[in-house]
Amino acid sequence: MNTDNKNIIDKLNHLIKRNYDAEYGYKDAVEDVNDPQLQTMFKAYEEQRYRFGHELKGEIQNLGGEVTKKGTTLAGDIHRKWMDLKAAISNHNEEAILEECRRGEMTSWEDYNEALSLENLPASTYMILKDHKAKIDESLYQIMELKDNMVAK
Repeated sequence: MNTDNKNIIDKLNHLIKRNYDAEYGYKDAVEDVNDPQLQTMFKAYEEQRYRFGHELKGEIQNLGGEVTKKGTTLAGDIHRKWMDLKAAISNHNEEAILEECRRGEMTSWEDYNEALSLENLPASTYMILKDHKAKIDESLYQIMELKDNMVAK
């Protein structure tokens, strides 16, 4: 396997873990809020990130690579524990939960930007990453807008 492909596959494997982090984070967020609309939104994002992980797995296989063991990152695990603690301390304050979701989305956004900047990305990989990033952009915007509206009230 050439160096470019190895770098791309390594980055895709990292993105899979990042998406598992987000999936589990949104799963926790569903439980940490009382607003049914937020619960529905977080559930949709949880399912979206699950799909992202599977799409990335398929792309790794298409590139002749090996998918690393399913799991989350240590940073993601710590972030989810922090979200749980913050939810408990803030009495499930939805603004605080949205802020933590925003922070997680920013990390994903940065990781996808980094992946999109890799040299010699195959067209299929580029299209998948571009699609995922566009959806992350949308979720980030929606989360920030909801948070701003809560602050304004």
